Amino acid sequence: MVAIIAAELPAQEPTPESIMRLQFNQVFVKVIVPVTSHTPKQDGPVVEAWVAEQLKELGETEYFAVTDWVPVCDGLLADDAIDNRVWGGSLDGKHSYCPVGGDIPERKNGRLLVRVAGWTPGGSGANITLLDEPGSRAVGPMRLRAGQEGKRFKIEEGLPYVAVIIAPPPQEGVTSHSDAE
Repeated sequence: MVAIIAAELPAQEPTPESIMRLQFNQVFVKVIVPVTSHTPKQDGPVVEAWVAEQLKELGETEYFAVTDWVPVCDGLLADDAIDNRVWGGSLDGKHSYCPVGGDIPERKNGRLLVRVAGWTPGGSGANITLLDEPGSRAVGPMRLRAGQEGKRFKIEEGLPYVAVIIAPPPQEGVTSHSDAE
């Protein structure tokens, strides 16, 4: 009986939301830490030339990466199992910072906002807005939160940076970084 009813029902078109999700570009972030007495130079992932150039423009001369490129899943994908841990916060096995997570809270008008937050108990983060197209990339500083505005402070310990790069949409069937592993 059920088979007869199912056979008579017309096939449904996929929802525009599920089609759009497959078209979202992927976002990857990398955490970079300046060399200071608090954060001595360590071996780590490669710092790409374009990241090094932007760090130089921001006034940093010595730094090292503490993560590889980490995917940040889109918070707009409510049906996805989202694990947006970017970095655990430890350097040389010691906890120098609080854990760091990421999110993409906004996509509109061909741009997206990438938010990477953590590092301190009081809350600090990097908010980077860039074109939502493959190849877009930027480096931004972590800012300490002061009310609604984040401010960049020069402190002896140094403050981390976040590099962001946009890649093409994932292959069909891969919707979170845990699926791609």
